[in-house]
Amino acid sequence: MRVSMPERTAIDPELRRFLDDQMVAAPGPVRNPFDARSRMERALASRATIPGLPNGVTTADHYLEREGTGLRLRVYTPPPPVREPSPVLVYLHGGGWVAGSIETHDPFCRLLALLAGITIVSADYRLAPEYPYPAALEDTVRALEWTVAHAESWGASPELLALGGDSAGANLAAVTANRLAMDRKPPKLLALLLLYPVTDHPSAGHASYAQNATGYGLEAASMRWYWEQYAAGISPEDPAISPLRAPVQLPLPPALVATAEYDVLRDEGLAYVRKLQTAGTVVTHLHAPDMHHDFPVSPATVARFSQSHAALAEVAAWLRGRFNGKLK
Repeated sequence: MRVSMPERTAIDPELRRFLDDQMVAAPGPVRNPFDARSRMERALASRATIPGLPNGVTTADHYLEREGTGLRLRVYTPPPPVREPSPVLVYLHGGGWVAGSIETHDPFCRLLALLAGITIVSADYRLAPEYPYPAALEDTVRALEWTVAHAESWGASPELLALGGDSAGANLAAVTANRLAMDRKPPKLLALLLLYPVTDHPSAGHASYAQNATGYGLEAASMRWYWEQYAAGISPEDPAISPLRAPVQLPLPPALVATAEYDVLRDEGLAYVRKLQTAGTVVTHLHAPDMHHDFPVSPATVARFSQSHAALAEVAAWLRGRFNGKLK
């Protein structure tokens, strides 16, 4: 499948009203880390209204300490009956490398674990600006290593491993997957889940930065500010921060890439789909023509929009299908 630029579809009118209400509550771009984190945390108020929650997914938190830096991980286990051994997805939350946490993405992980019938390990990686690049990438590797070492203790298989994330978390997943493929190092990934990924530095000038600059939740000015907190002084050409600019793109495991029409990250996501396909990677592209940046993940949107539920179901079905026949 080749990807072409989708025609611009009118934004969902209900989403437009929802975004207008958000802009009244939090006008303008993000200005500081406290602002960024409080905006994401306010979405937790919608948790009680999400259909399907609470569900039978159980959780257990683990804390890793290494060289003075801690890393909290939450393991989500779906209720029986579940196929054994279970596939496992290591998941990295979004938030511009500055905001977000296990808690902000807890509703999404609970729903996805149940719908896909897989174990999920959610990582609370270190955040910028207190911990700029490469701290979050280092924590991603730690989360993968820990998962491989401990998966069997909770009924999952380290050989049935996926890596994924949304937004900045998808950036971390893409960069890590590229490194594993190029270095030919374990662990072997069987699936790569990239939801509205950050794949390129704003200096690239993708058209969606101008077309969707304001009024759609994630502001272009906010995205540029996030980059400054995470990777100030790092060359935009460095593939460790801009996977779209990687000089060599080896075939990666089958990938699902989700993009949204009304997202500043739309065009770099589309470009990454094309790059993966050119390299021989099997790509499933999920495009939401009338939705915005965090349409399948944010508790506030999942509680309100049918498109969010449909996208979540498609992601879960793709994960089930990817692991079908891979189970021993």
